[in-house]
Formats: sequence, structure tokens, C-alpha cells
Amino acid sequence: MTRIGKFTLRNGSSLASVAGLLALALPGAAAAQEAAGADDGYEEIIVTAQKREQNLQDVPAAVSVVTAEAFESRGGVNIQSLQQLVPSLNFKDSPTMLDSSLFLRGVGTINFSIAAEPSVGFVVDGVIQARAAEAFGDLYDIERIEVLRGPQGTLFGKNASAGVVNVVTKRPGDELGGYVEATATDDEEYRARGAIDLPLSEMIKGRLTASYARFDGTIRNVTLNRTVNGYERYGVRGLLEAQATDALTLTFIADWRKQDSDCCAEVVGTTPAGALAGSLSGIRLAGDETREIRQNTLTETRERSWGVSLQADLDVGTAGTLTSITAYRDYRNFGIRDGDFIDRVYAIGGGHQLDDFGPQPSDTLTQELRLTSPSGELFEYVIGGFYYNAEQERTFQRDDIVCSATTLAPVSAGLSPCAVGASTLTFPTSRAVFGSDIESLAAFGNLTVNLTERLRLLGGARFTNDKVSAYHDRVPSPIAGPGVLTIGSGYRMETENDDFSWRGGAQFDLSDNLMTYATYSQGYKGPAFNVFFNQNANQTGVIEAETADAYEGGLKYSSPDRDLIVNTAVYYAKYDNFQANSFVNLNNSVITQLTNAGTVSTRGFEVDALARPTRNFSVTGGIAYTDAHIDEFNVPPGAPAGSSTRKGEPLPLAPKWKGNVGANWKIETGGMFDVELGTQVSLTSDQVSSLEANPVTRRQITIDGYSIVDANVALVDPDAGWRLNFFVRNLFDESYATLLTPGGPGGSIRYLLPRDVDRYFGVNLRVAFGAR
Repeated sequence: MTRIGKFTLRNGSSLASVAGLLALALPGAAAAQEAAGADDGYEEIIVTAQKREQNLQDVPAAVSVVTAEAFESRGGVNIQSLQQLVPSLNFKDSPTMLDSSLFLRGVGTINFSIAAEPSVGFVVDGVIQARAAEAFGDLYDIERIEVLRGPQGTLFGKNASAGVVNVVTKRPGDELGGYVEATATDDEEYRARGAIDLPLSEMIKGRLTASYARFDGTIRNVTLNRTVNGYERYGVRGLLEAQATDALTLTFIADWRKQDSDCCAEVVGTTPAGALAGSLSGIRLAGDETREIRQNTLTETRERSWGVSLQADLDVGTAGTLTSITAYRDYRNFGIRDGDFIDRVYAIGGGHQLDDFGPQPSDTLTQELRLTSPSGELFEYVIGGFYYNAEQERTFQRDDIVCSATTLAPVSAGLSPCAVGASTLTFPTSRAVFGSDIESLAAFGNLTVNLTERLRLLGGARFTNDKVSAYHDRVPSPIAGPGVLTIGSGYRMETENDDFSWRGGAQFDLSDNLMTYATYSQGYKGPAFNVFFNQNANQTGVIEAETADAYEGGLKYSSPDRDLIVNTAVYYAKYDNFQANSFVNLNNSVITQLTNAGTVSTRGFEVDALARPTRNFSVTGGIAYTDAHIDEFNVPPGAPAGSSTRKGEPLPLAPKWKGNVGANWKIETGGMFDVELGTQVSLTSDQVSSLEANPVTRRQITIDGYSIVDANVALVDPDAGWRLNFFVRNLFDESYATLLTPGGPGGSIRYLLPRDVDRYFGVNLRVAFGAR
């Protein structure tokens, strides 16, 4: 069910809510078209979804575009801010960014393997980010964000079997100028950032951006007497654009960022079974409304990343533009995690202490070379080649404290604590070093044949060669303990795979304002290995490549004055050899492991709409219906009972309904400032957190539907010199979780809570200087 403030709506009603809001706004917009002048409508939305600049309404694919204004007005700082602006997009939260991932149309990759890749590609200025974790860092100087749904392998490669999030940043201006801004909230989050355009000569211009942010968090750790799940992060980004000759443009980009966070501790939201209930005494356990934890280890992550890229664009006359993008990225992560979720050692099963820590560095080198023909010719093409090499290594250590007997008095019924000198303690520990090297080489092409002014044929193909190697070396624990193995490892794995994928379709302009298209496309994600801390000899086999067959049709409409834009899409996609975490029994406990889970499919429809009834009033909205489920499940050896009856079960983190409606009204006062009023409503229906086989547990880890309402009032300089914005996030104080996981103490459920789990207020001041 979905709740709005004090009101409760069933899942189907979330559609009615969004559709109703759109119905109120959009007919009014259509009726007002005649009154609004042509200059009152939306400007053309230019995208590079097909690696050439095009009007969004001319692109034969489902693409959602979030502008810088929309992203920043909602306080957007990273990719997580997008999920309430793009209905088809969802994400898996995690105690560490290393295990976070993106989902589109209900499809994404949940795994803890270092030798597997994401299903949704993340690209910044033409450079793919190899690790999903890099997608969750701060974003700088956004021009727009394009969310491409469905397989995009023809142009964006093998990490795009479910889609791509394509980020385009701002280019340097021709004159000296920039901005500074600061944000503060009532729960003590502080952010500052700024940018400056630096025209160094007639031929060279640059842009420099810097940011800083700090937040104490939302959860109280009563054991450590501090607030957690906060962060401190800062970074800088520079861009140089040089017109080397009349035909050659060079763009050099470099960025560096650092983050230290005590994030993200999971709260235990349900009462542990048996005597372990006493281990959380004094904590109000209230599901996603829990705001306290008892943990004696501070869960934290330290991250540092930097990267450089050089893009060269050469005009080669009638052949088009030759583009080369060379990039290198370096990412370092060090994590510490409290894995027992309690603050003392107890002489009872499940009352042990378990802490994990270790570094994970990675390096990525990419090279793309492509030729893009001029637009408007009979044949429009993009052809090229791509090289990709990603290396990463992880050092993972797990330390246990296990108590078998104690002389200390019980603190509650059946729960006796342990301490050195008064108890029998053992200290199992194990350390593993494991890593992977993924190398890919591809040739690709995309072709549009403009048969007539209205009819176009579409085609594309990609050949990919993947080489994946991995290793695992573990120093075993000298004594048995929870979550550690007493056997060592020395595994070496490698595989190679070739793939040919293609797409085809047609596009037809029904009128000057209405376009329709239909496409078939194949998706591909390369092979993998299930490489993780407790990997054993039976888990060294190849995880076969994942492939997809996808069908999509759509309509794109824009009114003559561009006061109303409505884009719709319907789709069906089937994924074979779907790579996902599945559940098996290992050492008398149920764990997850990466497998070829079987065949899954997703189908649904999407609507994106923009309306501007008057020059100063605009409405945006979107809705997505997604039915993503298992078609055929491969039951792994050792799977829990009932695992074979999985057909029809929903895929994780795939809500059937998601929608959003936003409105902005500008009031021109004729004085020293104008007033802007804005609001955003986002609705999400129920979703399950993982591919859990047990129906009872599956219900326990189902995230109930929720709604979030944001609002703002801004005072704006008519000359665009400054903007003072007062905002509230989660106006109705709707508590919700982004992930539910079994396996807490005493069989309890663990909850990951987002930044806006509680209502908060804030103010943002932005001041421009120089040219604007």
C-alpha cells in the first residue's frame, strides 16, 4: 500500500493519484496553448542518447531527461536523488557503496562479487564508470541527466543490458563568471559549492568547480553516544576546452573527490527471537521508524577517487566528426562494518561479535574511437571501437569473538554477557585477498536510413570480446567461528566470451508534432565469477553471460507551441542466464551467492509529461508500470526447500507502480525580487528487497509503498543574480526504508534508511557573479 501523509492508498490507487494530478494539470495546459505565445513553451531538449546531438522528441527510444534546474531544485547531489524524479529508475541501497546498484524497469544486479559487473551503465561525459559504487558519489556541475531505459548495448556497451544513466556536465562559458552557493538544514546538514568560468584566451577556456558537504546523520548509536549515518565529503573538478584548430577541439577533464562517512549502519527494526531480545533493551524497535542502534563498532567508509579524460573531436568534412575519448579512473574504498548488530558478547548462539574491514582499490582504463556522420543525410551513422580494462582487488578481514561460558550474571532472562577474565572466549579470524581483471574489446555501429521526410529505418550492431580473470587467496581461521572458514584457498579462474548483438526498428512521423517508433534490441552483459570472502572450491565455475531480447514501442508528442510534451513507451524484455544472488545452504546457514538464476522478464508502460499552461506556470509528471518477475528459476544445489516454486515471483526492487508530479509557479512582483513556488510528489508501491525463496521471509523483507512530498518557496532576482530558496523535504514526515534484510540478531530484520527518512527544512542561497 501507499500512504500520503495521514491518508492510506492501496497500490492501484498510487496510479490513480498520479494520473489524477496529471489530469488536473495537463488538460489545463492544452487549453492554454492558444493563449501562450510560442516563446512561452519549452525550449528544445537536446540529448546525446544516440551519441549525436538530437532533439529528445526525435529520438526513437525511451529517454527521461532531468535538467540541472530540476535536479538542483530538489537538492540533488548524487544519483539517489534521481529515483523520485524518474519513475523507471530504482536503486539498491547498501551498508557500503561497493554493494549498491542501479535498476531500470525492474532489472539490475544484486551481488557481492568483485568479478561481476552492473546491468545499468553509468556514464559521465562519455566515460563509463566501471564500478556501481562510483555512481553514488557526488555529481558536479550538471547540465542534464539522461536516463535511457532498456538494453543500450549497441552504443553504450555490455554494462548496459538494462539501460544507461548518462550524465552531461556544463561546458565553460566565453566570459569570466560563475556562482557560489550554500545550503543549511535544521538537522545540521551543510553544503557549499561554486564554479567559475575562466576564458584563458580566444582559443582556450576553462571551468573549475569545487564542493564541500557535512552531515552528522539520522541514527543515534546509544553505545557510542553519537549520531551516525552521516558524512563529510569534498571534491574539485576542472575542465579545459581548447580550439586547437578550426577543425579540432580538445576537452580535458580532471576530477578528485574524497568522502569519510560513518555510513551506513543498519537499524534492527524487529524484536530478536528468544533471549537475544535483551541485547537491544532500551531501543524502540519500530520497523522503519527505528532511529537507534546498539553497536560497539562504528560502521564507516572512507573513499577517494580521481580521474582524467581527454576528448578530441575532429571535423573530417563530409564524413562527419571523428571522436576519441581516452580516460583513466582510480577508485579507493576502505570499509569497516559491525556485522553482529549488538554491542556486547553473550554466552548464547548468535551472541558473538563479528567485525569486517579492509580496503578495495580499483583502476579503469577506457578508450573509445568513433565516427559520427552529419545529420540530415540519407544515411546517418555512428561507427567505432571501444576498449575497456578494469582491475580491482579487495582485502577482507573478519574478526570474531565467541563466548562458550561465563561467570557473569544474566542481564535479562537467558542472556549472560561475557568479558575477558570472567568468560571462556575464542577469537576466530580469517583474511582473504581476492580480485579480478575484466578486459573488453568491441566494435559497434548504429545506422538510421531517412527513407522519406517522415519514415526512417533503424539498425545497429555490436561485436564484443570479453576476457575475465579472477583469483582468491584466503588465510583460514585457526579455529571455527561464525562466518569464517577453517580452510584456505588458492583459486585461479579465467574465461573468454564473444557476443554479437543487434537492434532494428522503424520510426515514423505521424504529423509534424507526433512521432511513433518500434524497435527490437538485444542486450548483453559479460560472464562473471562468484568471488567473495568465503568463496569455496565449489564456487569457482563461470557465471555465464546474461543476454536480453527487448521489444519497445512509443509515441512522442509536442504541441505546436511546445506548451505540452507527452512521451509514452510500452515494452517487453526477456533476460536469459540472469545474473543474480540466489540462496543456498552453506555451513548450516543460508547465504547468498551469485548464480545464473534463470530466465526473467519485465513488461510495462511509461509516460513522461511536461506542460506549461502559462509562461510562469509549469507542470512535470511521470508514471511507470513495471511487471518484472521470474519466468524460470534455476535451483542451485543446496537451495532451501521451496526454491523450485519461484515462477511468477516479482524481481527485487521492482515496484509495480512509481510516479511523480511536480509544479512550479513564478510570481513576477515587479519589485526587487520575484517569487517561485514549487512542489514535488513521488509515489512508490510495494517492492520486495531480494530473491528470497521463503514466502514468510519474503513478506518480512517487502518494503511497503510510500509517498514523499517536497515543497519550496524561493525569492529570485529578476536579473538572475541571486536566488534564496526555502525548502522542506518529506513534508508529511513519511518514514520508509530503502532495503530490508534478514539475518539480524535472533532472526530480526535489518533496515537501511535514506537521508530523507524524516522531514527536514533548509535554506539555499545561490549568488552569481560576472557573466550570466
